Amino acid sequence: MQFQQKSIIKENWWLMSCSFPNLNWARLRTYNDLSAEILDCDGSKYTFSNEEEARYFLMEDEFTQFESLDREDEQEIGISLSLIHIPKGKNEKELIEKMYVKQTEI
Repeated sequence: MQFQQKSIIKENWWLMSCSFPNLNWARLRTYNDLSAEILDCDGSKYTFSNEEEARYFLMEDEFTQFESLDREDEQEIGISLSLIHIPKGKNEKELIEKMYVKQTEI
């Protein structure tokens, strides 16, 4: 039996709204089999049978999709959205280290 590796078809980033002005990131990936996975700043991974379940999990945990933030949110957050950058890393370990940012570091 041949193992087929999943491929990522979508990735988006979420911020925990109750942590503002600190940035507490979560990454949501959707795969070609339509399953989904969340990676949080603690390095925990959560898997779901579909993206909808993963989004519901994030919203229940007070996360907001980064791409949906607007000027009104910017006022509430107290940080210019232009100063907020999605974390990047060479590997998952480096990425996780950048997924929680204290306001003083922004």
